[in-house]
Amino acid sequence: MRIEETPFVVTDTETTGVSAARDRVIELAAVKVVGGEVVERFAQLINPGQSVPRRITALTGISTAMVFDQPSADEVLPRYLDFLGEGVFVAHNLTFDLGFLNAELARIGRAAIGNPGLCTLRLARRLLRGLRSKSLGSVAEFYGIRHHGRHRALGDAEATAEVLRRFLSQITFETGLETLEELLAFQNRTYAAARKDPAHLRRIRTEVLPRLPEGPGVYFMKDRQGKTIYIGKAKSLRRRVRSYFTGIESHTGHVRQMIGVVRDVAWEETGSELAALLLESRLIKAEKPRFNRAQRRYRNRPFIRLDTADRFPRVSRQSHLTDDGAEYFGPVGGRRQAEVIVEVIDRFFRLRECDDDTFARGHRCLYAAMGRCEAPCEGGTAAEKYADEVRRVRDFLTGKDRTALDRLREEMAAAAAALDFEEAAARRDAVETLTHLLDKQQCVAAPVLDHHAALVMPGAEAGTVQLFVIRFGRPAETFTLRLPLDAEAEAALRTSLRARFDPDHPRPERYLREEVDEVRLLAHWLYVNRASARQVHWRADLPFEAFFSEVIRKVRG
Repeated sequence: MRIEETPFVVTDTETTGVSAARDRVIELAAVKVVGGEVVERFAQLINPGQSVPRRITALTGISTAMVFDQPSADEVLPRYLDFLGEGVFVAHNLTFDLGFLNAELARIGRAAIGNPGLCTLRLARRLLRGLRSKSLGSVAEFYGIRHHGRHRALGDAEATAEVLRRFLSQITFETGLETLEELLAFQNRTYAAARKDPAHLRRIRTEVLPRLPEGPGVYFMKDRQGKTIYIGKAKSLRRRVRSYFTGIESHTGHVRQMIGVVRDVAWEETGSELAALLLESRLIKAEKPRFNRAQRRYRNRPFIRLDTADRFPRVSRQSHLTDDGAEYFGPVGGRRQAEVIVEVIDRFFRLRECDDDTFARGHRCLYAAMGRCEAPCEGGTAAEKYADEVRRVRDFLTGKDRTALDRLREEMAAAAAALDFEEAAARRDAVETLTHLLDKQQCVAAPVLDHHAALVMPGAEAGTVQLFVIRFGRPAETFTLRLPLDAEAEAALRTSLRARFDPDHPRPERYLREEVDEVRLLAHWLYVNRASARQVHWRADLPFEAFFSEVIRKVRG
């Protein structure tokens, strides 16, 4: 019989325990599937003639009271057998369900079920070898099947029927099986015989994967024409690339599709995870591989601009960064985040919001009357207070001052208490946005063009450390140092760092989208690695030897 013509009766039981000899069936359900469509359903609670254990009630929701007035097995099973007819008996863990039903049939003097049996658990073991758990819940989750009524017979039978439909589609497509006999034989094949990998995967596994290095870098998936179809980064090239070619069945559909196209893998070692992150981002945007869905374009990443070139600075959002004497913080995730940050500063810090013409008039404007400005236009002590307010804003933008967050939380609580849930939600969103930003900014701890540091991290190889030079908010150079550091290596490092941290080094005039992306990636990387990163900040007014001594101290641990 052809598979599409075969009636499959997907069956599930709920029982009082796990022993077919001692325990009883308390619920029986089945779903009949023909041609991939559900055509009929059967469901019935059963009085087991004994109490339902508490653990079973907790799992299934079925209690002794629920089954007390229900028919017994000798009434239900004949009706189920009529429903089953000549169909194929299907279950997830067929041995369990069939064993319980045959035990119940034996108690009422009926013959065991002799229908052909198909086990979706066996099929899962052959078709989804890479999936760690082959339970019904795990398989349903893998396929994105909505599993209603879990641990109830009908709900589990319907989920199993959908799993069966997916399996039949996969089997007929990948193996070309057409008949029921071939399908029944397939479930009993050895794992290797059930799924023979294509030749190109076998070649990659035997010829390419053994050559992969352990260190960090960028890898390139290539098609049969040698074109790069995917670019990725890895802390360990060997572990990351190998993961694509093991347990393929458990990957997402997008990844499985890519693995079907891949014919070769190339890589470039970078010496550090950070360098791999930056190289990956640049290459994806330049080459736009077909399987890289993210990072293919430079997004608009605005900055928060504190106009310190002015005697009485204002704060604003800026779409680009230029060396105009102002301090730039960020970049932030997008225009809306920038607007939230500027709005919070305007509300909780007393910087002027008026334009230059209004300020030149020399008398209070509406913002000062509302208490949102120190009114430095009037002169006197207001000018000194304004300088203090600028310092507070700078501390806020570098993650040091979090009083604005505390006030937002107070407003959120007050709005919730007043049942103004829309306002409370708006304050909650602002708190989440600012918390994430300030945590990142605390790792940088400076305006972008004033972020100069030596960053010490454990090396990719045992006995090494990596030292990253950060100048003007961007990675400038990477050193791999072997421990213990001898006098010659220390002297060479001193010479290199003295040149890199030359106070007369010209400042960049403008950061375009490529540089902005590097600033963003560095800030994110510092945030993710904040527990292990050891940063030594440099300032032009500090003695170089004091800075270098602190770097050496952190290198030596």
